[in-house]
Amino acid sequence: MEDNTAAADVRYISSLDINWDQISDIIKNMLTDKDTYKGIGLLNFNNSEINRWKEVIPDHAEHVALKLDPVSSNTTWESLYPEWIDEEEQFNVPTCPALPKIQVPEKPGIDLVAVKLPCNKRESWSRNVARLHLQLEAARIVANTEENRAVRVLLLTECLPIPNLFTCKDLVVREGNVWLYEPELSRLKDKLQLPIGSCELAVPLKPNENFHSERSAYREAYATILHSAEAYVCGAIAVAQSIRRTGSTRDLLILVDESIGEHHRRGLELAGWKIRTIRRIRNPKAKRGLYNEWNYSKFRLWQLTDYDKIIFLDADLLVLRNIDFLFGFPEISASGNHAALFNSGVMVIEPSNCTFQMLIDQINEIESYNGGDQGFLNEIFTWWHRIPRRMNFLKHLWRIDDEREREMKNRLYRSDPPILYVLHYLGRKPWVCFRDYDCNWNEKYATKFASDDAHETWWKVFDEMPERLRRFCLLSEKQKARLEWDRRRAERANYSDGHWKIQIKDKRLKTCAEDFCLSENVL
Repeated sequence: MEDNTAAADVRYISSLDINWDQISDIIKNMLTDKDTYKGIGLLNFNNSEINRWKEVIPDHAEHVALKLDPVSSNTTWESLYPEWIDEEEQFNVPTCPALPKIQVPEKPGIDLVAVKLPCNKRESWSRNVARLHLQLEAARIVANTEENRAVRVLLLTECLPIPNLFTCKDLVVREGNVWLYEPELSRLKDKLQLPIGSCELAVPLKPNENFHSERSAYREAYATILHSAEAYVCGAIAVAQSIRRTGSTRDLLILVDESIGEHHRRGLELAGWKIRTIRRIRNPKAKRGLYNEWNYSKFRLWQLTDYDKIIFLDADLLVLRNIDFLFGFPEISASGNHAALFNSGVMVIEPSNCTFQMLIDQINEIESYNGGDQGFLNEIFTWWHRIPRRMNFLKHLWRIDDEREREMKNRLYRSDPPILYVLHYLGRKPWVCFRDYDCNWNEKYATKFASDDAHETWWKVFDEMPERLRRFCLLSEKQKARLEWDRRRAERANYSDGHWKIQIKDKRLKTCAEDFCLSENVL
């Protein structure tokens, strides 16, 4: 037994005020007449703390001080979540750094794993490698137990545990800095097959399932959201049409608030969206009237609990190839954005009311790096899983003028233009431009988002829409005046790309959105 009481490596020890009476009460309240603890696995506790554990659970339980070697000093969060990996595996096969694993004794069988987690709120605690390492190894102990045997995990921490590893659905009780979980065994086994970070592409949890079948389709759906303005209605209609063009039959859900009127709701329904009306959620740190004031409404996606999986899509993209296979990926699966962050424009989520509540509870605590939902979600779901850039290809990467950037792009993609699954339209949107060319060319700051190929791709989807849907993409007189003003300004500046010289033939010039809205028989 002397070996079992060796203290953990000092690098992972963290100062924490442990309320032993509270832990004792929680454990006693959870025990039934049939429950006995044969083995207590203790991770990251010192010798004196291990002795206190023997007082908390003394009866016939063997206390095992689990030994875990710390990760190499070369293993940083940036090495686990690099900004770039060779997704084509053209030059080298990307691999994640190896993390040491716990050697769990065969006897006694572990019934409870207790872990003390580091949490320095003055630093980036959610991206602490030691913290991730400890939680993954605690999960691995559970995953390696016998079938039909419940193993509980008790995490001691002042900071939020990894919410998509130890989920709120598995949370039995939380009091203060004590979090007691009873994880579902098969789910943990699935998730531990995933790469440690985004340093390798994620794999589907059910790779052999036919995702074109209807077997589980009723529990899976695509979703988007419109709040605060009707400007994206046309974009959302195009998204729905693009999904159906790929052959997907999954449900299409759109969350809208009261700012989306009945006229536009009819158009969304005609496009195939099932409408869910929501109360929007204000970003408390956004200024009144700014673009990000209500974008925390995206959290409502987690309330779609009549579905097991949701593929969220921003309303300014197109689905070019069937992506139903993404339903086989876990929460959160997304493409990289920059540094160690993911882009929330396409992501796989698992609806849960308690996850929604967790997001709301953190709304005043989390600092979003970009002031919006993407920055917030990146602070909550720091353990995320990388899907290829092809699943959320940012439009402006299609056209790269800088020679150095073009060389990097050629390393990322063997074809030009690349074979894409989802195309994401940053900058001014195609439906607010004339169809003749990408109006991002007319504004100096926006030319980085301009791409004639991407613009033409969107309009091909538009051309396949029924006439009754195309009418929801008409331009108002104010929009037309703005476009003409921008074109003339580009002409005066004599922009070298010369798009301002193109004669506008867009048929929408002769039809105004105002007339359409006033007509009673347009549909």
